[in-house]
Amino acid sequence: MNTVTSITTAPPDPTGAATPHEFARRLRALMIACRRSLDSVARRSTDAGTPISRATVHNLVTGRTVPRRDSLVAFLRGCGIPPREQVRWLSTFDAVYPDPRRGIAS
Repeated sequence: MNTVTSITTAPPDPTGAATPHEFARRLRALMIACRRSLDSVARRSTDAGTPISRATVHNLVTGRTVPRRDSLVAFLRGCGIPPREQVRWLSTFDAVYPDPRRGIAS
């Protein structure tokens, strides 16, 4: 008996993400498509002048917490996404996380 397992993968694009879980899956797909690890995204975000920790990168790609918008920008920079292409991600973020749900900077 042949058993075929299909794995659904999210595209490395924010279009269509309507829930925090879907958005997180797409961030993870982006990280993989850019051939980045949690550590390399954190390191490259620091190099880009917007440091985030490995734990924050992990939280973004797992959807375990409500992220801050600046953490997403740092993540995108850590993945090497140019500012022009970040707009789609930020627009989707704003739709998925309306203001009251967003993490508050301390």
